[in-house]
Amino acid sequence: MRAIIIRPPNAGAEIKEIKDAQNYGKVKIKSLYSGVCGTDRELVNGKLSLGKAHKDRDYLVLGHEAIGVVEESVGEFSKGDLVMPVNRRGCGKCLNCLLGRPDFCETGGFVEAGIYCMDGFMREEWYDDPKYLVKIPKALEDIGILAQPLADIEKSLQEIDDIQKRLPAWTCEDGTINCRKMLVIGTGPIGLLFILLARTLGYEVWASNRRDPNETESVIIEEGKINYYNSSAGFEKLKDSVGGFDVIVDATGANAQLLDKVIPLLNRNGILGIFGFPSDGIFSISYKDLQTLVHGNKLILGLVNGQKPHFQQAIVHLASWKTMYPKTSKLLVTRTISINDENEVMKALKEKQAEEIKVRIIWD
Repeated sequence: MRAIIIRPPNAGAEIKEIKDAQNYGKVKIKSLYSGVCGTDRELVNGKLSLGKAHKDRDYLVLGHEAIGVVEESVGEFSKGDLVMPVNRRGCGKCLNCLLGRPDFCETGGFVEAGIYCMDGFMREEWYDDPKYLVKIPKALEDIGILAQPLADIEKSLQEIDDIQKRLPAWTCEDGTINCRKMLVIGTGPIGLLFILLARTLGYEVWASNRRDPNETESVIIEEGKINYYNSSAGFEKLKDSVGGFDVIVDATGANAQLLDKVIPLLNRNGILGIFGFPSDGIFSISYKDLQTLVHGNKLILGLVNGQKPHFQQAIVHLASWKTMYPKTSKLLVTRTISINDENEVMKALKEKQAEEIKVRIIWD
């Protein structure tokens, strides 16, 4: 069968006929769509040191975002169902993994499809275990590929909410979080999903980037009633006008030094969440800032990986956005490329186009 393979840590990718890809269960699935994300591009360009093939193999099947069609009925899954696989699988040893939460693996022995020691889903078919599959309603076939990245954000905001329950009063007078302010730094695909989900949950949201919003972002900002701040000259004016934020999320994957600039924007009892991996730079905290963090009950939190409950919640929110944000929903999947168009597939795997949110490959 055809598959897109890489040879980490080396750069490059190829569409190749293979015979020995891993399978994981009894449900036979024919690939329909593969999503392309920044992690795939980092692997293809040789920039992600975490990439690793399965033992005794010099290549790895790429792809952790996928929608497939069930070929044969098994248990709750019927022939013709659309399904999405959960991409991280547990170590099989620690209690968190045994309870279906490898996002909190204690041994570090988890595997991750298309990234680390587990073949991914950019291939014509695979077999999987029902416990790692999530049904995608056919009415969501157009944007369902976003359920995987959105699941990571569902987990992130749920984790923030769980942590903030440490406070006697995290909710507002009306029982919601509508009075809480969130700043999302970065308006790439992940940043846009963060601001949409945060607005859906009730936060007052500011999005920032080092430029004015582009045409696509402008539609999302207007429809979602989101505030926007051009941070090209720094964050001082934002602090003067807003005062501070209860939650700040860095979704840039940029220089770590950016965090030095946003720490002063964090309110007392606030959380600074870091999503993704900074590409370079050093984040340092002066003793004065450290004293402020301690005295103000502030937290810095790493955010990563959603699991099956978060995939299911992502599907619910994607469905709701078709009603809440109809214009935005139509912009979320930027384009679809046929696996038969090898030049366009390789181009999409190497670099992101202007105003792109999500590109998917169709296995036709």
